[in-house]
Amino acid sequence: MTSSSSSSSRSASRRQVYGVPTLCWCGKGLITWVSETKENPYRRFYRCEIALQRKTENHLFKWVDEALLEEVRLVDAKIVDLVHDFHSLSKRVIEELSAHKLFIAALDEDVKLKLKDNITKMSQAIDEATLQFKEDMAASIKSNTKQSQLCINAPIHNIAVAVAIVGAITCLYCKLF
Repeated sequence: MTSSSSSSSRSASRRQVYGVPTLCWCGKGLITWVSETKENPYRRFYRCEIALQRKTENHLFKWVDEALLEEVRLVDAKIVDLVHDFHSLSKRVIEELSAHKLFIAALDEDVKLKLKDNITKMSQAIDEATLQFKEDMAASIKSNTKQSQLCINAPIHNIAVAVAIVGAITCLYCKLF
């Protein structure tokens, strides 16, 4: 098929499409043709069949090499945008990670202080419980000594006192750990 006009005569009347076109403005699909003009011999172009039949109407015309070059430029622009977006996202992620590290460090310090405070309180409670237990045992032993003097022949009573002491020690041991 021949193209009777050159690109320059049509450029004023045609609409601009960037990249590789898929449809003509009339809605028809495009076909690739080969120019047989002296200005553009064997140069390929996009055109719909209706445009070749109705030469007075304004239909899409685009050189294939120009369309492909525009497509490459579009892809290059998208790549540049993606690289820019990637760098922006990387920077933002690094900033967020830094903020999270600071937050975690602050939490770590807070937990350490609370843990130290709780250990101090627990140590004081253990010391108080130990002192109370010693006083109770001393009172119990003193009381048992008086009773044992009254009942020297009461071995069952002595066994019960020993079991009570062991039970109290076990109870305190369990509370500590």
